[in-house]
Amino acid sequence: MSVKPDRTAENGRRRFLALAGLGTGVTLATAAAWQWHRPQRPRSEPDGRYRSLTLAWPAPDTDLVMIVARERGFFANYSLDVTTKPVTTGNQAILALGQDSVVGAAAPALSWLPALYGGKPARLVAGLSAGTYRLLVRSRSGVAKLENLVGKTIAVADEDAADRRFFSVLLRRKGISPASVQWKAVQAGQIAEKIASGELDGVVAHDFFAWRLLSESNGGLNELAGSTTGHYAERINRVLGLDDSFLTDDPEGAIALALAFRDAGRWIEKHREEAATLLASHLPQMGEDIVAAMLAHEPKPLHLIGHWLRDQIAQYADELKLIELLPDSLNSGEFAHSVCRNVLHL
Repeated sequence: MSVKPDRTAENGRRRFLALAGLGTGVTLATAAAWQWHRPQRPRSEPDGRYRSLTLAWPAPDTDLVMIVARERGFFANYSLDVTTKPVTTGNQAILALGQDSVVGAAAPALSWLPALYGGKPARLVAGLSAGTYRLLVRSRSGVAKLENLVGKTIAVADEDAADRRFFSVLLRRKGISPASVQWKAVQAGQIAEKIASGELDGVVAHDFFAWRLLSESNGGLNELAGSTTGHYAERINRVLGLDDSFLTDDPEGAIALALAFRDAGRWIEKHREEAATLLASHLPQMGEDIVAAMLAHEPKPLHLIGHWLRDQIAQYADELKLIELLPDSLNSGEFAHSVCRNVLHL
């Protein structure tokens, strides 16, 4: 018996390629987002078996994707009982992977790639959200553009180097050495005071902390640059990586996780006001109106898998070469292919 080719799928692929390459004004990331949100049927389906899994996750109680996946029942829909190992930074999440039954971790792509190049036994399976990096400067610091940062003292809000790496890439693209900026590690609770006193000229951070600093500064801070607008708003930041052993031993569990996070992302996209209310219940120090304003000034939900994820990972690899965290000799495309895994086989 002959099998007819899937003309619908082929037409979909052709439409995607047309959007991405024929100068229609639609960016590759936009086309990829369209492809991600199309009704899809994975070649592999979860088996419905109950699983208790542990993921290393920076601040899981204030991360919208994790909150929605857990509290709106998307883990339960795929018979998952997910426990989170709370960590402070993406680097710590990566280090925890493979230890104490941790099978997966969420971390910025800029944190993942040096670790994977260094031999971390894991694969990236799904982009979870776009970035919310913000460079905030004192209104009276005289800093009006990136070039003015030379010689200025800029705080790093936490241990996670991804904030600093992102802005180091921006500086390099401007022909400015990141070393010309005086980066200073400062405890989060001291940053606002040190900026107000003039000890610091600014800070690099990500939401929700960055938005809270900005909204509570009473005009004392300006946002100089960030990842929430322009083409960076269409770039994946937080990525889910899974331990190699878990991928080998339980591929159906990997499928269930990927689908649960996919569904959580779709829910966030369709329920922005409800998402703000839900997140605000976990951030009582900010208030629902401030949380809603923050989400309104963040990129739309963006979740990538397959070759769309690989394309962006290759771009991140190229950028990490600019700041000498990956070697120039590295083939970024081949590297991205080696560290990504399409568990849904779309």
